Amino acid sequence: MDTVETRKSMFPGLTLDVEDLFLLEGFQIGYLPQYVPRYLQEEDLAAVLSAHPAVRRFLVKKHPPIAAFVERIMAQYEPMTDAAKLAKHADRAVWSISDLLMYNKAPEVQAALAHHRWDFHEVVTSVTPLDGKVVLDVGAGTGRMALEAAQTAAQVFAVEPTSRLREFIRERASKAGLKNVFVVDGFLHQIPLPDDYGDVLFTSQAIGWRLLDELPECERVVKEGGFIIHRFGADVGEGVTTGAEDPHAILPSPDWGYEAVRYQESGRWVVKYWKQV
Repeated sequence: MDTVETRKSMFPGLTLDVEDLFLLEGFQIGYLPQYVPRYLQEEDLAAVLSAHPAVRRFLVKKHPPIAAFVERIMAQYEPMTDAAKLAKHADRAVWSISDLLMYNKAPEVQAALAHHRWDFHEVVTSVTPLDGKVVLDVGAGTGRMALEAAQTAAQVFAVEPTSRLREFIRERASKAGLKNVFVVDGFLHQIPLPDDYGDVLFTSQAIGWRLLDELPECERVVKEGGFIIHRFGADVGEGVTTGAEDPHAILPSPDWGYEAVRYQESGRWVVKYWKQV
């Protein structure tokens, strides 16, 4: 089974087409060069952008720094005129970035994936209770951790840069009758909260895009004596980001001093790192 068919089987109920590229936010567009060649092939994207100039203009206008990358790949590959081949390029292009597009188009599909059904106690409350505390879920995604934490925490701040995901978290919190969940726009390297604000900060499969900026920012917003917890659904030593900074090497290093535990969960390896500030 090729990558496209694998991803389609992973995300049942999700449909994607070229027009879904208009859903990308500026920071997501900035990830595209980093996705090459790990997920996304330049030839596939170049064929799509040649055939759909409106999409090309949108990407550059939404995130101008990508202009040089777009110009380079379009100069490197001839426009695709064969309709059948173009359709295959388009299918590969959108499904290669299906994780980005799914956040914007169908967060309910993301929320329903089996790998979200992990043990919250094993990851978080085994390290520290949340009762009456101010909790920060940064890179909150679909809000799985934030909503669970809100059952006992005094306040939960779900920090998430994708606007559709922020809407989705608010919808879920409202449906659950949770009035202590506050959803804010922000990144792990730019958390929009004051110094020494939270008692507990956690992430799940979120850090690593700008790791050496993210780690001090996490410590900035957590009170002395508070806890920071990071969870990864990946084997130790297996790359979990598109960047060169490997959290599995950096987090437990003397510079950052995180404790670590590696365990199996539903047949896959999970790594949890935590420290007290």
